[in-house]
Amino acid sequence: MGEMKNSLIVIKEETTSTFIKVHLTANQYSLSGVKQFQLFLNKAPHFLTGKIEVANEEKVIITYEKDELSFSLEQYVKKLDAFDRLLLAQKVNFLKEYLNQPVTPFIHPKNIFIFGEELFIGHRGVMNTVIPYLSTEEVYLKQYKALLLYILNPKLDFENLIDGAGAVRDPFSEKIQESSSFEEIDKLLMETVAIQKEKRNATSILVKSRNHTVFKWGTIILGLATLGLSIGVGIYSLNIVPQQKRIISAESKFISNNYSDVLDTLKEDKPENLPKSAQYVLAVSSIQLDSLSKEQKESVLGTISQKSNDNSLLYWIYIGKGDFEKALNIAKNIGDNQYILHAYTKVYDVTNADNKMNGSKKQELLSKYKEEMEKYMKLLEGKTDDQKPKQ
Repeated sequence: MGEMKNSLIVIKEETTSTFIKVHLTANQYSLSGVKQFQLFLNKAPHFLTGKIEVANEEKVIITYEKDELSFSLEQYVKKLDAFDRLLLAQKVNFLKEYLNQPVTPFIHPKNIFIFGEELFIGHRGVMNTVIPYLSTEEVYLKQYKALLLYILNPKLDFENLIDGAGAVRDPFSEKIQESSSFEEIDKLLMETVAIQKEKRNATSILVKSRNHTVFKWGTIILGLATLGLSIGVGIYSLNIVPQQKRIISAESKFISNNYSDVLDTLKEDKPENLPKSAQYVLAVSSIQLDSLSKEQKESVLGTISQKSNDNSLLYWIYIGKGDFEKALNIAKNIGDNQYILHAYTKVYDVTNADNKMNGSKKQELLSKYKEEMEKYMKLLEGKTDDQKPKQ
């Protein structure tokens, strides 16, 4: 028989593939209320079904049924990588719902079970009838933080973490340890999960090899300016909470490859004010929605990374926004002939499709753009293979 220790509470337990049996001593329950306790052992969301096997003045034994394919959190977390542990930490936030409620979950890695995508609590207490009794927010938060720290650092001892003796060294765990509310922890987890998702997705999108052939002007000129509105994606902003929500929302759409929704979500945000990571995802989304061929997109994506300079990212962002004059100005600032030609192509197509523009002015502009396009076409024809778009 094993033990589960949570702060000052020690519960004896035995766990098999189909049940967890809890043994309570006389000082851990009120016999007069045990019969009513059975009502709280029926099937309910987040809780295993339980049954009182023995109830007398000396002991109470409760058996909680679990699926044989389920795992205790203690077993499960050791199989996960750092990112999946982070997601699991976010999933246990349902525990905060039971603060100051009649039913109090016994928070311990051995008492939480994962079955598929769902989490279940085994033993729980009720008011002042069965331990754990109703606790203060301070005590409950302390236990909750210890559980999160254990999930993130499963090599540490859970009981030591509750007592404050567990040594956490990484900055993120320290922030959780220092948090003073459930809301603060939720926000911290949400932001960190979003950041890590973006990094993982960005890695999968990036073309690994940079030894590629850059796109040629001939096929670029066939591209039509079909993109609308502004574009944006990212994870979070340290300054504006509404923007933070939009960025996180857009990032989730980006992960699902819903690039148009990404653009629409952040259409009101100024690209220059977004964090670098958000600018990168914005640029990638813009490229994905551009009318380039698949090969051209792969080639361009290979020149873009989170280490690219701001102008390279902003160029593609404004291409996606349909602000081709702005993109052209940025391209000239960069000095990249391919970017300049691509922007001129977009400006030419938009001008050519404008049926409301004064006729003579339109022809004047088209002639000017055509002349510039021919100029950069000639420059690109003489470009050597090792000349790449600047990052």
